Amino acid sequence: MNKKIITAIFAAAVISTALCGCSRQKPYVPSNEQAASEQAEKLAVKKEKITYNKGNVTCSDFSFFADPTLWNYTESSDDTCDFRMKAYKDLTTCGVSLFSSDEKVTGQDAQMKVLSVINNADVVSTGTLATADRTFYYYEYSINEDLHARTYIADNNDKYICAYVESNNFGYIDGKIADLLSSIQLTDAK
Repeated sequence: MNKKIITAIFAAAVISTALCGCSRQKPYVPSNEQAASEQAEKLAVKKEKITYNKGNVTCSDFSFFADPTLWNYTESSDDTCDFRMKAYKDLTTCGVSLFSSDEKVTGQDAQMKVLSVINNADVVSTGTLATADRTFYYYEYSINEDLHARTYIADNNDKYICAYVESNNFGYIDGKIADLLSSIQLTDAK
């Protein structure tokens, strides 16, 4: 197997096993620290059941627009992301999945959720991304030497709206992620 396939398998394994779900909170013990006081929580990708039609995406709690000239819908359950950015000459890679948590941690808004993981040795940076409707808080961590991932979190009443994004160049794709997250529209409560 070539290096890219091994890296992709490793990244998928790390994402699915090392992180705990946006829907369930579970302690994560950094590999270099075993002390319980240094545990942190991480959010994992939760594959949403989505409906896709020409860039219009509908999930259980929200809908959004993934411009088909920029994003390919993957449809693969093996892919870590629902959408892959169309890259020219493979200079920049990017994948994204948007999903909703099952429930919000009591008394912990999205900003506090991100602050709860900043002491984790695996987190390399944190920040914010503001859209017209909401502010997303994120933390970034390294998947391997070439690929980083970010988990974006925003408040949505008693849940979080979450986005998992992986890229080798966040500086280049920040604006494209902001456009995608700006298109989120909450669906009416049933």
